[in-house]
Amino acid sequence: MVADLRVELCGIPLRTPLIPAAGTLSRETLGEAADAYGAVLPKTVTPGPRRGNPPPRVAEVASGMVNSIGLQNPGLEGFLRELGGYEVGLPVFVSVAGDTVEEFSGLCARLASEPRVSAVELNLSCPNVEHGGLTFCAGPESVERVVAACRAALPGTPLFAKLASEGVRENSLAAEGTGADALTLVNTIPALTVDPHRREVFLKGGLSGPAIKPVALRSVYEVARLVEVPVIGCGGIASGTDVAEFMLAGAAAVQVGSSSFVREPGDILSELSGYLQGAGLSAAALTGSLRDRERVV
Repeated sequence: MVADLRVELCGIPLRTPLIPAAGTLSRETLGEAADAYGAVLPKTVTPGPRRGNPPPRVAEVASGMVNSIGLQNPGLEGFLRELGGYEVGLPVFVSVAGDTVEEFSGLCARLASEPRVSAVELNLSCPNVEHGGLTFCAGPESVERVVAACRAALPGTPLFAKLASEGVRENSLAAEGTGADALTLVNTIPALTVDPHRREVFLKGGLSGPAIKPVALRSVYEVARLVEVPVIGCGGIASGTDVAEFMLAGAAAVQVGSSSFVREPGDILSELSGYLQGAGLSAAALTGSLRDRERVV
């Protein structure tokens, strides 16, 4: 029996539940990994070009990595000129970030007229950049402002909100209530590394990798039972079993991030397929089918 890996996300059919997390997919390697993915998600785009943060940008830590890339990208118009390089027969999702509500809504308004874009993900919680004037993951009020403005600017395209683990329940309800069609949980977690020999900070950025999986998994589990919109799991997914766990907890699809630097996404998908065959389930049937065990005190 061949496992049925197909899922649906906001009316968009995906041939597998795997999506690359924003910032982890390059056009150069896309051809090698495209068969594993259900959609393509390039790195986050801002209104104008950004050079990103100065080095060092990455630090390996126990069971993960800390990065501080700083949203380096060619800007929206530069990205759109390169968009053809990401067209491999899969839906294209675009991640956007701005420093103000107006920048977010302006990005969405420009993408509303782009037929090649199947969905837009709002990067509301990047710990690697100091946003000017508005901390988007600070609380539900700011989430509501951004999502409502983007919903008005992008009326006909699915809108995802990528949120931090901090305040995830309240911010998820705020995003859903103002028009988000799906929630991506969670972004990297604020972290710090130190150079003990120089006695100084080495890198301040976002922690990703297996170290954050339990935090992300709990966020998905709690929010999926709280909202009506789909949840996309993200954070520490490095194996087919990890994918299954996130989907059991309530994720309709998952994003594979830093693990794609050390593992082939195709291997992760093969492991998921083996799990599904053993369980006699399709990928779509897996979502939310976790059996809660009552604790005996």
